[in-house]
Amino acid sequence: MYQAWAQVMKTGRRVGMECTALASEESTNNHGVSCEQMALYDYIYVDLKKVISVYSQITGGIVEVVEHQSERISTDDNKRRYDFKVFKHDAGGTTSSHGSSKYSIKPHHALLTELEKKLEDEGYLLDLSSQAHTGTLKDMEVRTRLKNTFCVKVKGKAVIEDYERLKLQGEAFPDVVKLVSRSQESAVIDSPEYQQILALLQSEETTLNDIKDRNERARRKARMEALRAQLSDIIKAALDTPHVEQWILDGMRTWIDAFLSGIVNLRIYPHLDQDDEHVFGHLKRDCFEDVDRNTLHFTYGSMPTEELTMLGIITSVPDADRSNFDPLHEFSKDALADYESVENAFRGLFRGFDGLEQMVRTCRYPRVLLYPLTVYRSVESSF
Repeated sequence: MYQAWAQVMKTGRRVGMECTALASEESTNNHGVSCEQMALYDYIYVDLKKVISVYSQITGGIVEVVEHQSERISTDDNKRRYDFKVFKHDAGGTTSSHGSSKYSIKPHHALLTELEKKLEDEGYLLDLSSQAHTGTLKDMEVRTRLKNTFCVKVKGKAVIEDYERLKLQGEAFPDVVKLVSRSQESAVIDSPEYQQILALLQSEETTLNDIKDRNERARRKARMEALRAQLSDIIKAALDTPHVEQWILDGMRTWIDAFLSGIVNLRIYPHLDQDDEHVFGHLKRDCFEDVDRNTLHFTYGSMPTEELTMLGIITSVPDADRSNFDPLHEFSKDALADYESVENAFRGLFRGFDGLEQMVRTCRYPRVLLYPLTVYRSVESSF
């Protein structure tokens, strides 16, 4: 009997080990990478609506993985009791309602990483930062691939340009300059050099009334004026801060309100030896992971020291030569009807501002403009 029981235990241990091995293999197959290969992501920006739109197009379905179910039960008593000493009577009744809701949610970060993988597997993603990618943004082959690719992924040094933040800094600039100047003036007044000259001046002022000789008093006053001028020169030298005229600050605010209102540009430089090549896009304010973007500027800064990654939809790959497309060419004929002249005049207003639009969009060869989907910093395990 004991031998039979020992055999059963031995068989059970063997089956358990096999099941554990199968579970481990299944886990690796499901996730595609082992725990040692897993990377962690600090997502800074996610346009979740656009991400879900692209993901649903690739998968042909809606985003749903995790199911949540909730139930709601309520009871309503409508009873009236009468006691006539002879019998008791209940009037009315009890009603109950039961409802349940069920919805599914895709895990946030799992969706984002899975989207990248599906875009790459289906041939819709060009990774400019992969080891397999060679060439710069000036290579015609690379630009041709960009024009025929839906999304691009790029990693490199980043620059964040928040124009609303710049406008606020411009508005506060005069007061900041005054504060800095006052601080510098206070530091100069407390310096040993300034205090020594000030003490000498005060000594001259104290003994001035004791001098009866007119010529000596004149010489003493001249020395005192020289000391005051010396003190003034020391303060002026310390307060030699840059001065920006108010009309420049007002003009900057007007320019931002007219052309760059709400714009936050992110520029990624994939090749540091090609500083004129960068991939950039506008980040929508309501898609930042942290609603307080001051946190982003304080933690990462406008020029982060660590490399960032941007995944986005390609929207513009400018050519080296300017396009010959002229939308107003149809109005170049000699005789125009009245309605054509009016249309030409109004549409010409838009074309007249094209130069200003190009100045603020800064989208020119060899740069590439994206509609950002995600921005993050990723780190792989060091083990």
